[in-house]
Amino acid sequence: MADFVYERIDKIDTIKGIDCNRVRLLFDIVLNDNIDDILIGEPAKLIELNTKINPLIQRENDLKKAVEYVFSYDVFCDEKKIKYWAYDLASALKIDTCVYCNRNYTSTVVTQKGKKVTRPQFDHFFDKGKNPLLAISFYNLIPSCSICNSSIKGTATMNLSTHLHPYVDDGLADITFSYRYSHIAPSGIRIKVEAPNSLRASNTINVFAIEEIYNAHTSELQDLLRIRRFFSDRYLDILNNSLLKGVSVSKPDLYRVVFGTEYEASNFVKRPFSKFKSDILKELGVI
Repeated sequence: MADFVYERIDKIDTIKGIDCNRVRLLFDIVLNDNIDDILIGEPAKLIELNTKINPLIQRENDLKKAVEYVFSYDVFCDEKKIKYWAYDLASALKIDTCVYCNRNYTSTVVTQKGKKVTRPQFDHFFDKGKNPLLAISFYNLIPSCSICNSSIKGTATMNLSTHLHPYVDDGLADITFSYRYSHIAPSGIRIKVEAPNSLRASNTINVFAIEEIYNAHTSELQDLLRIRRFFSDRYLDILNNSLLKGVSVSKPDLYRVVFGTEYEASNFVKRPFSKFKSDILKELGVI
């Protein structure tokens, strides 16, 4: 990626309508020695650099045009113009569900002939419109579903002190799913999403409307309540000791087959609704 950026810097002279000599001087003074940190620096480092450099970018229109050209997210997403691009990053990350909602698959799919079928969208934790220097920074490219990224978050402002960063924080560990019976809800039950010990987690829940989104899936909750009502709190034990008697099946494997989600917290990102179902099943005493 650094090679790509330096190639773009070398082509600054092709940008029309700017003072190329002044822009090159500014790049030499404030940017060129920081390229690696801009591309792969951790969020705290990105904030440090952006706080120093972004005011200058916003004041100098020619510099802003050059920064948007050099760190172009559109080019990053265009496989015809870059070797290390969005599909490569998405595939390397191997994150199969949205890191914000754990509700939608975000798998990267490429055919055997190399045709690109689908990949997650990349949310910019720090809005790229306001922070063009960070448009293709690794820690600013968060694999997410289109609903969380485009439909809900949009350009909402987030920062490390007030919101969870998926690459730094284990967001799913900080939130808890529960449920309440409700005479107002059409289904008679309402899913609750809380973060009692983390204001940052609570703020993140609100930005992505997690509780509202999950309440579109009360049928998932109703299925778990039926299991508890019909099969008692020993549902997995009953399956294991009767239907699967004599068959060697690990608890995580049995859980995955029965509920379609992951048992281990470290694997929640592999399947949608894993955190939600785990919390509800624990509340019901099934696991």
